[in-house]
Amino acid sequence: MKEYIKNINTKIIIIDPDDIDWKLLQQAGQAIREGKLVAFPTETVYGLGADALNVEAVLKIFKAKKRPFYDPLIVHVSNLKEINDYVEVFPDVARKLGELFWPGPLTMVFKKRKLISDIVTSGLNTVAIRIPNHEVALGLIKEARRPIAAPSANIFSHTSPTKAKHVFSDLKGSVDIIIDSGDTAIGLESTVLDVTTTPLKILRLGGITFESLKRVVPGIIIATENTKVKRAPGMLSKHYSPVARLILVEEKNEEMLNRILKLALQYKNKGKKVGIIACKENFEKYPGFFVKVVGEAEDLDSCARNLYAQLRVLDELKCDIIISENFENKGMGRAIMDRLRRAAG
Repeated sequence: MKEYIKNINTKIIIIDPDDIDWKLLQQAGQAIREGKLVAFPTETVYGLGADALNVEAVLKIFKAKKRPFYDPLIVHVSNLKEINDYVEVFPDVARKLGELFWPGPLTMVFKKRKLISDIVTSGLNTVAIRIPNHEVALGLIKEARRPIAAPSANIFSHTSPTKAKHVFSDLKGSVDIIIDSGDTAIGLESTVLDVTTTPLKILRLGGITFESLKRVVPGIIIATENTKVKRAPGMLSKHYSPVARLILVEEKNEEMLNRILKLALQYKNKGKKVGIIACKENFEKYPGFFVKVVGEAEDLDSCARNLYAQLRVLDELKCDIIISENFENKGMGRAIMDRLRRAAG
């Protein structure tokens, strides 16, 4: 941990979420008010935060991440009451979902008030908002006394950070403060739900499953990819990618294993360094390659939690090619497959 605290342009603050040092968190909150960038933990991934009402501060997010202005940001608040300050309408169904799933990994897209700059929303008339389920994140918002605009704290389109050292690796020198509170609990981004349409549409699969939302709103659908307007982050066809070329193998069972081995051997014979993302059950079936286990096949929550970290490990090993197994299309498996397909481009 200590090896990355040497950069003089980025301050590292270590805060235990179970025993918060409020003086340190007050410093971070003041930094937000001063227009600085603060990377902070959430239950999903680490976010790169700025005062959502300060246009100059928000512009720093785009510069630090090398993020295009057509990709909107998510605004983080600390309670349901704050939502009314930033949206034109808070539909009853959205309020019900908020009461059930907030704080938590659900982002909802609303019609925005003018108080939220077009820079935050990429010129759209809608704004994406969520309440994170992490004591440090909630504490930071309260200490900042501002809504915090925050995408993932990494270089644009790269694998999202689930550890503070991932943030430092990508953004050292470009962010003023990094709050290190250990590994994130979910490991994939929030689910994004558009509540301005009928039926409600999931724009991005994530930490709240389609099945969980459907139990509350039976008519909910997953949006298709044929829209040119991206109303939420994470909707681009190429995203979440490691440095290495990622190949997702979508065959099942023995066909999947055989296909991965065939591809891995082909690239190895060409002099390429090959890494493999696998379930625990298949770890020993890929001898001679760098195999990283994300979890047991049936434990999709663990697989989601470990996916980004293991992709980053294979990048650290300087793999040229990463070949990934596929995951069951249910629960968190839907979000895992969404990320892998986008990462493979």
